[in-house]
Amino acid sequence: MKTIYLATFILIAFINIAYSYWIPRNTNVNACDNIINYVTYSDEKFVNYSDVKACYESIPYNKTKATQIIEAVKENFEAFYVLLEQSKEDPNPGFAFRSMDIIPELDLLLKNNYLYEYQFIYDLANLIGELRDRHTWLTSTDYHQYMFHQGLSLYSQIKVFNDIKDSSTIDCQVVYIDDKPAIDVITEFASNNTAWSRDLSVRFNSALASLYFGYGDFGIYGQLFTRRSQLPKNSSISYTLNCNDKITKIIREWQIHIKTLPQYKSPYINGTTVGDAKLIFDAFIARFYTLQDFGVVLILTEEVDDDEDDNVLEYHYITDIIFGLKLLADKGIKKIVLDLSNNGGGNIVVAHIINKILFPNIQNFPVDMKVNNISIQLIEGVSMNKSEIGDIFHYKSYISTKTNSSFNSINDFIGNNSYTRGGIQLKYTSKAFSNDTTSTFGSLTLPTPPKFPWNEKDFIILTNGQCISSCAILSQRLAEINVSTVSVGGFPNRRFSFASTSGGAQLTTNSFQSYFKLLKNIDNSLISKLTLPQNLTLSFTAFEAYSVNHPNEVLDFSFRPADYQLYYDERSARDPSKLWIQAVEFIR
Repeated sequence: MKTIYLATFILIAFINIAYSYWIPRNTNVNACDNIINYVTYSDEKFVNYSDVKACYESIPYNKTKATQIIEAVKENFEAFYVLLEQSKEDPNPGFAFRSMDIIPELDLLLKNNYLYEYQFIYDLANLIGELRDRHTWLTSTDYHQYMFHQGLSLYSQIKVFNDIKDSSTIDCQVVYIDDKPAIDVITEFASNNTAWSRDLSVRFNSALASLYFGYGDFGIYGQLFTRRSQLPKNSSISYTLNCNDKITKIIREWQIHIKTLPQYKSPYINGTTVGDAKLIFDAFIARFYTLQDFGVVLILTEEVDDDEDDNVLEYHYITDIIFGLKLLADKGIKKIVLDLSNNGGGNIVVAHIINKILFPNIQNFPVDMKVNNISIQLIEGVSMNKSEIGDIFHYKSYISTKTNSSFNSINDFIGNNSYTRGGIQLKYTSKAFSNDTTSTFGSLTLPTPPKFPWNEKDFIILTNGQCISSCAILSQRLAEINVSTVSVGGFPNRRFSFASTSGGAQLTTNSFQSYFKLLKNIDNSLISKLTLPQNLTLSFTAFEAYSVNHPNEVLDFSFRPADYQLYYDERSARDPSKLWIQAVEFIR
């Protein structure tokens, strides 16, 4: 039996451009008129590649503006990016990324002779992406696109998964992409152009498409090879296919989608039916199945819908998790597969609570953040406002790891800790646990969960490595108490990470505007240094998490491969219950 090892990806490309993105910001608007007319007057769904490229090239490079952007990025990184200095250190074995001192490399961008502004923005975004930190990236509302390929799947041979333009190509082998071996093209792209993990195997999976459960249905996730954030250099891409020993070469134009990118749902899973699994509870953001003699729990990213009261939604999220687990316990289920594949993260507190529901005595990962003149101003300013308790800069949002109680004062939280990272000694706040009691559920009180009959040997966590942020906190904490893990996809016989981006909170430069309003005495020159142009947003990891078992180990730089590895094949790529059956055998 041949080895099956690759994940899924899709074939037809789209770019998403919102109308507001294309309001020109300079006087040379002629090249953008076609796009504005498309959006305003046409029923067409796509914009021509040449029109988009011409519009981009109508905005010349301005070195003065570029210098201001670089300085603002540097100021934000040096003040708040908690992983900045450790990024200079060599990666742990198992990871694949280059160590980098990004601050001087940012300055080097200004030495390039750009013709157009978008070239500079692309290079800046790519350089930040080389940190391989899913929490840290640069986005621009002027130069943001979505490419969306609709149709290929990868196995030991690369095969067409779904092709909405030509169904006759489904299950054909993809031999070459742009006349190069397909596996080499995908691997090179994952290595150089994706930032979703420090583990190349996870980035490889993210370059492709795979199924995920989310918001009451199954959809297609990842596919970064074909869902790009930058305009490709060429207007088309070619695929050489082997269809029943008949070689065919097809060329697909990159298509730029107007306005909202459509949500693509799985054509292979209809409603709540997943193979032979029996659905016993559908909580919309979680599902509970029985299959053979074991249970399966699917959990969506822990993010809640902002359209309603977050407190109420979080409350119902947790109570639904308790209810679903109780149903499994009442049915006498002995083993559970916790499927966290393609979980994009979200609410850290919810992840903590899920862990405590399963194992009441579990302790969270300790965290800290940088201490410097800027962060101290934010900590002091936010902490003076009682209504901001729960914010990452409020000292009451944390519990001291030394006393296991709230900090007595702002100075107590700031502390006097220093560590050497990247050859530089830096100050950090006192190590602390997130004080989850500061995250209220309004007037609602969570019920006390029953004592469930399972121990750590009765669970196995299944992911494809794309278990990100709060999902990583959930899964890696359970792994530290010896819950088994299995990762699916990646490269053959190369164990890889079951979770990625384990650091605590992500901040964006947009969020600082609300902080500036809170801080009455903040220096206006400091605000200007941290502020990016309105069309740019910088995101970054604001505090780091440490292992409980190894207290000096920063999780984001810790290579933690899954205990076991599975591979997608033609059946399991379309029916995750096949993976559930394989996964549970590891804990029999």
